[in-house]
Amino acid sequence: MKHPTLQRHYPIPNLDFRDFWDLVSHFQHVNPRYHLVTYTLEGTHSLIVNDEVDVALVLRKLASNTDSIRRYTARLFDEGDPDDNPYGNAKLVYLPALTDFQEAGLYYYGSIESKLSLFRFEDLLYSNYALEDRFDADPEFGTPCEVLAVVVDMRGFSAFCEQPHIESPYTCGLMTAFYNTVRQIFIKYPPDMMKFLGDGVLCVWQTNNEDRAIAIDVAITGLEDLSSRWRKVLQGPHFIHGAPEGIGCALSFGLASRISTNDDYLGRPVNIVTRLVSACPSGTILIDRNVPGVRDKQNLRGKIASQLKTYGDYKVWALE
Repeated sequence: MKHPTLQRHYPIPNLDFRDFWDLVSHFQHVNPRYHLVTYTLEGTHSLIVNDEVDVALVLRKLASNTDSIRRYTARLFDEGDPDDNPYGNAKLVYLPALTDFQEAGLYYYGSIESKLSLFRFEDLLYSNYALEDRFDADPEFGTPCEVLAVVVDMRGFSAFCEQPHIESPYTCGLMTAFYNTVRQIFIKYPPDMMKFLGDGVLCVWQTNNEDRAIAIDVAITGLEDLSSRWRKVLQGPHFIHGAPEGIGCALSFGLASRISTNDDYLGRPVNIVTRLVSACPSGTILIDRNVPGVRDKQNLRGKIASQLKTYGDYKVWALE
């Protein structure tokens, strides 16, 4: 079984080697597959001990050392042969001070057996070192950018899923097929972000004057093709219990801001497009009047009014 990998940093001050050894031992206790540990101690001017298994020897070397400590490293090995992997399967590193542009503290690099084993290790750290006090909720103010936002929504999804014979594995297969179909219709010029919304998908292109027309054309052309593609997908052998066929689509355009914390976009176009798709009849594409270059599209009905929550009477294009 492949275990998930991660990197962690814990800003713990003033650890001596015995404290570090205790933390490594605790990590082994909650992750028992790591049966072997080797220790490396680096001084500011010399290497004190390198890949040593015998902790007693490490302590003796440390007791006779006059150099200041630069780094403690513990390499952890699983059931494999250490000679086949001299760098270990994971490692814990402690830096007493800022080193090579890395902040001081305890670092973990490697894999974990489970979310529970990570909790059991970190619970000791949070309980003994009050790490939560060191995290600041620094705001990140977004820079305005031009975006084209699209929402595609499957109609009748909730009622369909409430049927007693529709189980969650079938629903997952249905939604992954829908999500991948939406991804495929925009393959010529993929959006910068695709976000799963339960029974729908939000797509955002961050545009400028060079690619604005391309993004709009790919978005509208793809949406026009979506219904026929989706019906073809549902004819396959996987969906023996059927699926909702109705789809509503909406587009909006304008200024928003990107938030890097979760790679998302916030702003009026995103708000508008989610309201539009809620008011959109199945088989129709509602297009915000702010989207440029739509006027000459075939099958376009002129500006119609749509009642949007919080926005009231809102004029849009309707493409059918």
